[in-house]
Amino acid sequence: MVLTVGNVSKLYGVDIVLEGVNLRVDRREKVALVGRNGTGKTTLVKIIAGLEEPDSGTVLIARGAKVGYLRQETQVDPNTTLLEEAQRGQQDKRVMQARLDELEAKLQNNPSDDDLEEYAILHEHFLESEGYAVESDVRSVLKRMGFTEDEFDRPTSALSGGERTRLALARLLLEEPDLLILDEPTNHLDLQATEWLEGWVRGYHGAVLLISHDRTFLENTAQRVVELRERKLKSYPGDFRQFLKLREEEDARLARVAEKQAEQIAKLDEFVRRFMNSQRTAQARGRLKLMNRLVSTKVDAPKNDKGMKAGFKKADRSGDVVLATEGLQVGYPGLKLINGLDWTVRYGERWGVIGENGAGKSSLVKTIFGEIPSQGGKSRVGSGVEPGFFSQDAAEVDPDVSPLEFIVDETNLEAAKARDLLGRFLIGGDDVYRPVGTLSGGEKNKLVLALLTYLSPNLLVLDEPTNHLDMASRDALAQVLKEYTGTLVLVSHDRWLLGQVTDHIIDVRRAGPVQYPGSYDEYRDWQRRQESGAGPVKTKVEAAPTEPALSPRELSKEIGRLTKLVDDLLEQVSASEDELASVEAQLASLPANADILTLTRRHGQVQEELAGRMSAWEEQTQRLEQLSAMQGPRS
Repeated sequence: MVLTVGNVSKLYGVDIVLEGVNLRVDRREKVALVGRNGTGKTTLVKIIAGLEEPDSGTVLIARGAKVGYLRQETQVDPNTTLLEEAQRGQQDKRVMQARLDELEAKLQNNPSDDDLEEYAILHEHFLESEGYAVESDVRSVLKRMGFTEDEFDRPTSALSGGERTRLALARLLLEEPDLLILDEPTNHLDLQATEWLEGWVRGYHGAVLLISHDRTFLENTAQRVVELRERKLKSYPGDFRQFLKLREEEDARLARVAEKQAEQIAKLDEFVRRFMNSQRTAQARGRLKLMNRLVSTKVDAPKNDKGMKAGFKKADRSGDVVLATEGLQVGYPGLKLINGLDWTVRYGERWGVIGENGAGKSSLVKTIFGEIPSQGGKSRVGSGVEPGFFSQDAAEVDPDVSPLEFIVDETNLEAAKARDLLGRFLIGGDDVYRPVGTLSGGEKNKLVLALLTYLSPNLLVLDEPTNHLDMASRDALAQVLKEYTGTLVLVSHDRWLLGQVTDHIIDVRRAGPVQYPGSYDEYRDWQRRQESGAGPVKTKVEAAPTEPALSPRELSKEIGRLTKLVDDLLEQVSASEDELASVEAQLASLPANADILTLTRRHGQVQEELAGRMSAWEEQTQRLEQLSAMQGPRS
């Protein structure tokens, strides 16, 4: 056992946040703490971490055990570099290494018996803690968190909020505490880093307490789930899927018991009212005692947590081509993010935009719509397209206006109808009059989503819409997007949501974007097969090809464009293969002064670049064949 929480309660003023909470976490156990936003999860972990005191109850940490806590509002020292801050996570090992260096110097010149004994003991401890891997561990973890070698000397004061969170997580992982508390650890991680963290958590030698609304992350890591609901904590055995099943069964059983008890109490109450002070008074008094006993032991039916009740109106039809780019270059002066992108989004398609942090996902969307200037190439928005945007920072909302003022100004709705719209997104009561700047991140997201559902654009562009949303709100959003009839472009790292609503994927990589004609789940399956060397997997496009109706002239023009594109891509594939062979030849016969690190890094980049170009060539060749079949044989 590493943690025991006994009968903990916490009040803020007259509001009871936690009441009689009990929790036990064993060594090496991975436990998920779940619950709706505002139920007190963060309050509980702050009490466990010693940052807040309970009003009653006890928190016991195993003797000598170290607790590490990743908060949502992370703190890093602004006077250090990125590498120095990460190295603080292995300070104990570094102190040990420095002392060993001192002792080794002494051993060269008539060492004392005490020096020899200290060196032997310290060296044994150092080996047990894998101290010689300190430097490589720090660099490896930083890279997994999305940082590159050339960023290691950046001052932490220049980091963004998301970068500070990733750095704090790296430092905490390197500390390797006995109990690791992670509060929304995936919020600022890309998909690759999230999947790496999942594997790290599963294999971690200590205990982990996880707070997350990322369903897939919890499914892949948690061994047990505890739910905070109505100020109480209940533990469920098994993984997250088992938790969902057990809770649903329990809620259904309690609802049946509560309904039956309510019927019995109603019948007893009717009897008492009818026969009290009559010839059957004695019987009525007996029934009254029975009714009072039932009321005192009554089971309350589980409260159905309010969820968003949102929906889009039917979107107007746009032209067949919604977005199109030709040789588009995305980036900023001196910084190229995406080079030579050919991408077409057609009416009704549902694209998931994924990729590494900093590779240019958000910049791509902003470039297409003119928010940042293109660095080359062309992009256009099709005819009849009415776009609606959701940005992850809600920057378009004035922080000084109220939600009610914002909706009324943007929609011209009457105040009462605007309040109804906000209420469907769980913004009600006095909250409609508060300045937007005082709302939580989740409330701001819901405010922008409320506006979009009213406007019902026929192109919906969402940039990380699930940030700050709890699991129930994510479920509601997924249902809304499933029912949406327009074209969707979804930038997200929420794998569950991507799996629910996408039918095309563009993976924005530093080596070049990869486009895939299938859902996110199909794309990941294809990726795994590619990595394992297995054969290709059929996609929905292969099984049932669908193309928008094109006139003979449009079809001929598109075939001509694709023919040129396929030839260009084949040349790019050949160039990558030649460069890969050249790099491998250099690695095979290295001269004495060779820069091995640079060559190795370039080898990996070229391999990834080749994979991306091969994928694009295969996809465009497949589409060219489909269109050629539609055109039929030429006379």
